[in-house]
Amino acid sequence: MKRFLFVAAVTLVTLGACKSLDSIPSSVPLGLVTISTGDAASVHTTSPSAYFVDAVNVSIPNSGNSADTCADIGYPGTAAITPLSQIDAGSPVIVALSTDTAQIAPNAADVNGYIFYRLPTGDSIRIVPGSTGRITVPGASNAFHAFNFTFVNADSLKLGPLEASSDSVHDMPIIWNSQIGQTASVVVELEFGPSSSSFNEQIFCQFTDNGSHSVQASLVNKWRAANARRVHAYRFLTTFNNDGTDEVGVISTYATDSTVINP
Repeated sequence: MKRFLFVAAVTLVTLGACKSLDSIPSSVPLGLVTISTGDAASVHTTSPSAYFVDAVNVSIPNSGNSADTCADIGYPGTAAITPLSQIDAGSPVIVALSTDTAQIAPNAADVNGYIFYRLPTGDSIRIVPGSTGRITVPGASNAFHAFNFTFVNADSLKLGPLEASSDSVHDMPIIWNSQIGQTASVVVELEFGPSSSSFNEQIFCQFTDNGSHSVQASLVNKWRAANARRVHAYRFLTTFNNDGTDEVGVISTYATDSTVINP
């Protein structure tokens, strides 16, 4: 059975529905680093995390494999988690951003059996969306190799107002600011339900980050006609580095919940 391997719960829930996945059918020592941020009044912050496993028969997100597609799925969505064999990568892993640097170290295993490298609870560092960073993995003897490489963070995301009249029979266009010079993907979740306390469905869309796309009327009309509606969206950008034996991937995301819905 194919397993989905993701680093953070939000990624696990949402990306399990999309097609921007790379499959790993056989054993590969794999490290995944997540760097997530979102809308902020002034200073953006992030709490990086990482883990290192022997990846077998899993799928991992890849923003370069984006498929322009939408689907009606349950909210919030589910995916099975099967712990994989952990690999020692040394400590600390250094995440150096343009304004701040974090040294993340392995924590105790979580409820799913994964040992994450993290900052102490409540700690974070500053991040500039769209900036360049560097990952340094020290490596360990007879285990995960050392890595040192640069990556680009997901830039800030802003969607234009959505014209969501319940009597519309037309496709609904979505526009946003694209990240220039990178192969990113944009995910838009049109969440809805019978009331604001019982969201139970979503139109899940993943688009190539080119600034615009439309959701077909046959799907979006379910959202338009719902009693309660909201929008969650994020840009994600992946960077992979492979030395021929081991592989490290960085998944950077920028999320927004501030999209205006008209009427």
